Amino acid sequence: MKLFYKVEDKELLKVRNEIFKEVGIPSLLKNGFELSPFKTSWHGQYDRNSRGYTYDFSRLSSENYLEQLSVSIINGEKWIQIHLNIYELSPTLNSLSLLKDFDGLEFGTPDKISTKMRLRSDEYKGPPLFYMLFLPEHKLGKFYSKSDYESEVAKLSKLIQSDMQNIDVFVEKWHKMFVPKKTDWEGNLL
Repeated sequence: MKLFYKVEDKELLKVRNEIFKEVGIPSLLKNGFELSPFKTSWHGQYDRNSRGYTYDFSRLSSENYLEQLSVSIINGEKWIQIHLNIYELSPTLNSLSLLKDFDGLEFGTPDKISTKMRLRSDEYKGPPLFYMLFLPEHKLGKFYSKSDYESEVAKLSKLIQSDMQNIDVFVEKWHKMFVPKKTDWEGNLL
């Protein structure tokens, strides 16, 4: 007799990826984000190295900032990790499609990721214990029965949908914490 309901890591990976595909992606697309145009961007393919799924999204803001959102869903954990970073491009860009011939790898170098913010984690002020215990996170919580598991899946789905629909709130929080680094179209600092 089992005391606790157990879900295999493979199933947890699959359900988190489905949540993001079903509610996260449509919400981001409605907010002007599109799949990142860079040649090296991931668009939901399974990555054997990280044993998970990665998505890269971009949009141009009205201030001509390049807003980048990267999503990682890794096997063996319960998180959907969502990171936001923003750059000031020079020369200015009028369409993301102009970036399709660039690889975009420079945007991920250590001197640029110092301004990367993880949603529902990095923007909180105060003791981490408070927000870890009381504020919602992009993760499946603990469950002990099938109904607990289904409840956690529904809760995560609702949170992802809400946060992606209200992504501009996180963009504002990012701007309160950081100043966009000025780069060229390849990601080299200017």
